[in-house]
Amino acid sequence: MNQKLKIGIVGMGNVGIHFLQRLFELGHKQLTVYSRSGNTIPNLTAPKEVQFTNDFKEFIDFDLVFCAVNDNNMVEMVRLISNYAPVVSVSGTVNLNHLKTKHAIGTFYPLQSFKADQVIHWEKLPIFIEAKDDKFKSFLISLANEFSGNAIELSEEKRQYLHVAAVFANNFTNHMIDLAAHYCKEHAIEFDWLKPLINQTIEKIQTNDPHDILTGPALRNDQSTIQKHLQLLNTDQKNIYQTLTNSIIKHHK
Repeated sequence: MNQKLKIGIVGMGNVGIHFLQRLFELGHKQLTVYSRSGNTIPNLTAPKEVQFTNDFKEFIDFDLVFCAVNDNNMVEMVRLISNYAPVVSVSGTVNLNHLKTKHAIGTFYPLQSFKADQVIHWEKLPIFIEAKDDKFKSFLISLANEFSGNAIELSEEKRQYLHVAAVFANNFTNHMIDLAAHYCKEHAIEFDWLKPLINQTIEKIQTNDPHDILTGPALRNDQSTIQKHLQLLNTDQKNIYQTLTNSIIKHHK
């Protein structure tokens, strides 16, 4: 990939910061950040080569602009930026195919959870690409392979399903672990005692079908143990426990 590309980034939240860092790591030095608040980037010492602008017109003749704003503003921002340069959304949920724009638009969606202060391991990270313009699509695939070596072309419809699956796999799983941690604290139990079990589960799914490795009272339909557990939970906890238990029993019939 040509490292003399002129690349812009709009949005310096959790995702935008990591995109800026990755581009710089890959040797891209002609980087411009759109910022309304001045020449500052939160939680990051910006490389001196990074330029700042508060005017989209500065993106004229740019090769690509990454739009990393929140989903509520994404469509309108992509529409505005596309008047001046090719632009991609980094969102997994925003649909762009209905837009008619001056310059090419597309999606450049890394399937990962981003926090500004956490390290992102880009190698082999799947990056999902979509664009109507074939030449632009090829360009995005090449850039995604430079980012991670794992560019995948995926339709808008399939990306919506993928994002739902990601919420189940990541957000809901994390929430369950969070509830377990709070339950431990509530009953003066060490949450660290659960970590080997959690780690083993994560390790198992690397080489096994998740459906095949489930254990526990719901899988066995062990109503005696289930009823004992329910007696140890408050109302909200009971509702969650019972919903998940019923789901497991139904799913493993």
